[in-house]
Amino acid sequence: MKEKIAFCLNFLWTCFTAFSFPFCFGWIFLDITGHSKGYAYDLGDEKSISIMFGAMELIVWLALSLPSEIYVFRKTISKGRLWLLAPAAVYTALILLYFCVTGGWSVYSKTVFNI
Repeated sequence: MKEKIAFCLNFLWTCFTAFSFPFCFGWIFLDITGHSKGYAYDLGDEKSISIMFGAMELIVWLALSLPSEIYVFRKTISKGRLWLLAPAAVYTALILLYFCVTGGWSVYSKTVFNI
């Protein structure tokens, strides 16, 4: 019973990290590239601070997301390789749901990548 509860909690956490992945990726990408205040604004001396914050955010995000994802994938792969597709499909669906909720890929790419 404890294993099922642990798996359920880890699965819920990985679903949350999958849904928030595009937002976190965009935020970390903008910080690491030095465009944390937008593409039209010149950060000047603040650029190195922005890059440092981006690196720290990446480390924190990886530390919060990877352990539970590894746990969920290991538990599902022990049931068989076909079961491994279920969490991957759920994660992909949650990422696509994020794009649908926030306005689509065109809005996201305009905001993050300035395309």
